[in-house]
This record gives sequence, structure tokens and C-alpha cells, in this order.
Amino acid sequence: MKIDDIRFKEFDREVFEKSLVWLNDPEIKRLTNTPDTDLASKEEWFDGLKERDDYYIRATYWGDIPIGVVGLKHINSTDAELFLYIGEKEYWGKGIGNEMIKCVLNYGQTLGLSSLYALVLIENINSYKLFTRNGFKHEKDTDDHIILVRRYY
Repeated sequence: MKIDDIRFKEFDREVFEKSLVWLNDPEIKRLTNTPDTDLASKEEWFDGLKERDDYYIRATYWGDIPIGVVGLKHINSTDAELFLYIGEKEYWGKGIGNEMIKCVLNYGQTLGLSSLYALVLIENINSYKLFTRNGFKHEKDTDDHIILVRRYY
């Protein structure tokens, strides 16, 4: 397979259930700063997605295999937070993150947003490099995160 085999599809029940597994992997949980929550809260979040206009989420597939998730959250009239994770670790480092970022950059532009931002754990050097290669600029640091911004203009 090649990078052209990347597809973005609906974030459905199958990918939601895979995400529950992915985000409980200690390494992925740490790198994505995923909080501990109970299953009922996660189900409620999933069930409420269709009614939300401040959230855009897509499943990432390599051919027919779901491998990750990408999206925008906290969408408002000017900006949104970009998030992504590849849950199937054998697909890390293959350029898929670039395609995931392009997917939501394009969507953010259709919404007429001025910018997107990402919160990257300070120790997550690979994500930092991914975002900066895709035009995000280091805006500021918090105690444990770097805030990166990509402006459309």
C-alpha cells in the first residue's frame, strides 16, 4: 500500500470502539494527554457527536483498516483545535500524519476559520516536528504543552 491509500471516513461505532482501546494504551494515552473517564461518559460523548457543531471528527483508514482519528474541536467563528492520533503503532512514521493534517486544514478553510492550533506535549518531539513541517508555528509554552498555530492568511 502507499500513501494514496489513506481515506477519511465517518467516525462510526467501530472506530469509536477501537479508539477506546487505542487511547488506553499507556504510551498513546500519555502522548495524547487523554484523561481517565468512565465508559458511560465516553458513550455519552460519542452519542452526542452528531448534535455538536463545535466538533468535527473523521476516522483515518489505510485501505480498509481503521488506524487513527483526526479532527477539530472547540470550533468557533475564528479558530479550532486540531487533534490527531494514529492508534495502530505500526503505521507511525509513514507520513500518514501529514495527510491527516491536510484533511482538517482543508475542512477548516471551508469553514472560513482564520487559524488552527494544536496542543503538543513538550516531550512529544515527533508531533512537534509533524506540525511544524505542516506550517504550524510555535506560539507559546504552558507547563507541559507547546501551543502551535497555523494561520490561513
